[in-house]
Amino acid sequence: MDSNRVTQNRALWLSSFDKPLELVDLPIPDATVGSVVVQVLNTVIQPYAEDIHTGKLPVFNLSLPLVPHPSHIGRVHAVGPDAVRAKPGDLVFFSGSIQARDDPDVRIIQGHHGGEGDAGRKLMQGEWRDGALQQYQKVPLEAIFVLNEQRLVEELGYSPADLHELSFYVIGVGAICEAAKIQAGETIAIGPATGTFGGISSDVALARGAYVIALGRSEEKLQRLAKQLGNHDRFGYVVMTGDQAADAAAIREATPEGRGVEVFNDWASGELNGSPFLSAAIRAVRPGGRIVLSGGPAGDLQVPYTLVMHLNLQIIGKLMVTRTGVDLTLKMANSGVLKLGKRGGSTHNVYSLEQHHEAFRYAAKNSGFRVYTDIAPNAW
Repeated sequence: MDSNRVTQNRALWLSSFDKPLELVDLPIPDATVGSVVVQVLNTVIQPYAEDIHTGKLPVFNLSLPLVPHPSHIGRVHAVGPDAVRAKPGDLVFFSGSIQARDDPDVRIIQGHHGGEGDAGRKLMQGEWRDGALQQYQKVPLEAIFVLNEQRLVEELGYSPADLHELSFYVIGVGAICEAAKIQAGETIAIGPATGTFGGISSDVALARGAYVIALGRSEEKLQRLAKQLGNHDRFGYVVMTGDQAADAAAIREATPEGRGVEVFNDWASGELNGSPFLSAAIRAVRPGGRIVLSGGPAGDLQVPYTLVMHLNLQIIGKLMVTRTGVDLTLKMANSGVLKLGKRGGSTHNVYSLEQHHEAFRYAAKNSGFRVYTDIAPNAW
């Protein structure tokens, strides 16, 4: 690629939670040691994106100003002098999850989550501040993954929008494979399951050989999820009523032999205060089981202390995914175990940077499992 021909970097700039995003021209970053500059081709818009941009979701700990938004699919524009594999022109996935090189306990999501404490703020407001809503993004070398373009594009026919579904699947793999350590034949309850991440995690768990019980309040949505997952013979669901005892009994009854679940994976959304299903689901977990918290609600949780102790239950929080988890996700996509785009029944509505207001409005009303809204800062 001839970087000398590039003259501008169009970007969406968030200067204040009280002001809308501005379309601006920024300098094209330089690829320094330990970094890559990527031409951004596609990034999926979350339905709650505008709530982040207006400060309604303080859990993301953003310090402004910055270019917002996390991961992307792109092409390498330039590499630092220490790159040994990545080269200009490579199709890549940028995961967004970054840890400090001198302290792996400090983690952020570039352009999206400021981590915790002063160290997190320092990491995000330094070299890795700006996110994916720009034409050219500077990212850490170790946070990109060179994709098998021959397999994914030429053979499977995936577009950048299709491939960016990987950004959701890596989160599901983090919860299901890394945190829950799900094993083939185990039973997992997932809830709320009818949103994007609940559906993704259900798909991942099925791909790993588990029996899945989806939890939700709407039977119509649960039936739709079952259809989206191919009416799999290892998939069932429970319509939650809010009666803890009755719901716990219903979950156990839905499991093989009525023995309960080895894992409960909680996906309570950021719009909630606490988890709507945790109290019931935790009572359906078998001795030695795992409870994985992956959602983003505000507030505190109450757990039955003696039950957790007597049953030797583990409660695990999981936000990000390791490089090993991303590699596993890519293997599952390359093999066809995970099906993206039209192969998996997904739809994408793709907008330009200039159409961002329309994109955010559409995403807020229409997003869900396999229903995606995208922004493409550069043409494919």
